Amino acid sequence: MRTLFRSLCLFGLSLPAHALEFVIVNPDQDDFRSVAEDIAAALNYKALAPAEATGLTGFGLGAFASYAETDDPAAWQRLTGEDVDGVGMVGVAAHKGLPLNLDLGAFYATVPGTDARVLGGELRWAWLPGSAVLPALAIRASATEADDTGDFDYASRAVDVSVSKGFTLVTPYAGAGYVWSTVEADPATGLQDEDIDEPRYYAGLRLSLLLLSLTPEIERQGERTSYNLRIGLSF
Repeated sequence: MRTLFRSLCLFGLSLPAHALEFVIVNPDQDDFRSVAEDIAAALNYKALAPAEATGLTGFGLGAFASYAETDDPAAWQRLTGEDVDGVGMVGVAAHKGLPLNLDLGAFYATVPGTDARVLGGELRWAWLPGSAVLPALAIRASATEADDTGDFDYASRAVDVSVSKGFTLVTPYAGAGYVWSTVEADPATGLQDEDIDEPRYYAGLRLSLLLLSLTPEIERQGERTSYNLRIGLSF
């Protein structure tokens, strides 16, 4: 957890003083591939919740932050002319419990230091909703899209399975799945689109006190690691 908070703080401190325009100034397919993999890992749908069903009356609202270091900052420098050490999101997320152990969720986020906006949604089914004795098991389908990203277009689809077990105020969880992302460059750059299809793994911990919850999470997609944090209210 200490690493998570330190990384998120460094993210805020390392934001460029000017806006990153996501403009490709020196087209190179290898550099574009490296940058696309960073974007795919940073902007995918973050779980940030245990597997258990919240129930028909369940509702949650929160704020979250996510940060992933770039794997090759020199590729960003060559491709965009910008110094980019990390990419992340800050935003708001909500979820609503539905019948049949289903949960519907969505988020809206911005990418600090840029004009980019990211929208995401999920549908999760807890085929084992969890109890005082048994863990919860769930399967999730999710999608994200970004706009105002300059010369880049980004979209992803993902599926994952997760498990969690509540212990009074603490609910650890973990999951694994696959993400299909597409990062497209402006046709004027002459670059080919990059399809980033990678497995991902994540683990987190939901800390609950009355209606307030705090959820730190770490995620690994391909060769990239992201650190995520959510604080919210659950009803």
